[in-house]
Amino acid sequence: MNDRRVQAYVAAMCAVAALCVVTTDWVAFLDLPPSAMLGLTGLVAIGVLSESLAIGLSVGNSGEGRSSITFLPLLASVQLFGPSAGVLLVAATISFAEFAVRRKGLFKGAFNIAQAIAATTVAGWAFLFLGGLPLEAAGPNVNLTGQIWPFISFGLIFLAINHAAVSLAITLSQGLPFRTVWQQVLSNSGASLNDLLISPIALAVAFLYVSFELAGILIVLLPMLFIRYSYLATSKLREANSDLLTVLVKAIEVRDPYTSGHSLRVSTLARQIAKELGLHRLAVEHVGTAALLHDIGKIEAVYTDILGKPDKLTPEERAMIESHVTRGEQLLRDLSSVPEEVIQGVRHHHEREDGKGYPDGLLGDEIPIGAKIIIVCDAVDAMLSDRPYRDALPLTTVLEQLHQHAGRQFDHRIVRALLRSEMLAEYAAAMRTARADGPRALVDRAEAVAPTPVPLSAMGIARAGPLGRYH
Repeated sequence: MNDRRVQAYVAAMCAVAALCVVTTDWVAFLDLPPSAMLGLTGLVAIGVLSESLAIGLSVGNSGEGRSSITFLPLLASVQLFGPSAGVLLVAATISFAEFAVRRKGLFKGAFNIAQAIAATTVAGWAFLFLGGLPLEAAGPNVNLTGQIWPFISFGLIFLAINHAAVSLAITLSQGLPFRTVWQQVLSNSGASLNDLLISPIALAVAFLYVSFELAGILIVLLPMLFIRYSYLATSKLREANSDLLTVLVKAIEVRDPYTSGHSLRVSTLARQIAKELGLHRLAVEHVGTAALLHDIGKIEAVYTDILGKPDKLTPEERAMIESHVTRGEQLLRDLSSVPEEVIQGVRHHHEREDGKGYPDGLLGDEIPIGAKIIIVCDAVDAMLSDRPYRDALPLTTVLEQLHQHAGRQFDHRIVRALLRSEMLAEYAAAMRTARADGPRALVDRAEAVAPTPVPLSAMGIARAGPLGRYH
């Protein structure tokens, strides 16, 4: 991390925010009727209430994020009273959130306030340039249809600048590539997309205010609180499901010392291959999660004796083992928040390129890309691990098997992605070292290198609703 670069960036952002405040058209706001200040105070109160009730979200290695509905009063304030009112609202609301609610230090708090002011100002310029008019100033003769495009543009431009500013802050502070961070922020913007979809409520607030003044804002408080409750319920469900699945994975591997840490290692390798293939970050997350859960169907006690059997399996036993993919699929479908891509990866991780796999005998490109990756990773980890019926295979043998079965059992693209980097050699070396230290070391290594999964919630990085935060 380069502290000087971060400090310079934060100072520059604060200077930009100060310039935005100075150049904002405060005269237009002051020309509004006195009731406008009362209306804006009501919207600020809703924003402060939203931040007080913000929902904590687990966002993997990125730390603790927040989800709120502050975006809606911001949109309503711009629509009603103009961009200058939006600047006042974000300055007041974010200041309260950073220093009173989240107890941030001056450095990070100042940056979050500054970037929100800058994003609001620039988006406000676009709102006015595209013909947007504050409803309070335009009066009853305003062209409502003409307000829609400036309204949408304000939201999109605000989010783009907001996300870019936060991404650059994370890039400078953590030494990560900007493109990687930017993709992470965008792919984790489920909360932003949800809030954009419900943003017409902000229009409803504005039009109700025109008709009923402050009472119109209060009318919309109830649906806003309902939205917050739905966010909370969804968040709690996802967290509960995630915790449950993590416990189930560990319960499976506790039964068998030969496979301890297997799922975590497969998940880590699968993520690396998915990145090597250039998959989008959300797809990488889905692949890693499916790899972590690929053996979840083996949680049932009926599989325990079969898994530890050193002899050849009978046809009945093999049929039972093969059923773990469909049982795993059913278990995940019972948890409604698991993405379909994850479920498909779990169901099809024993298919083959030649169509001789199970459960559906899919052929070639019929197999989901996530399942193709897991097939290779599962086989590699199995070959490099001690099993009841054989010792771990040497790396040379693993390479021979990969080349021999590419195009039949494994996808050529996955094998090439694995072999054109050093990840397989590094993986094999780490496995040898861990085996020498005993089975527990395999678990410790898997937990040390595996990223914290975000299996059920890619909800957002360092965010409060769509308002990005630098944590």
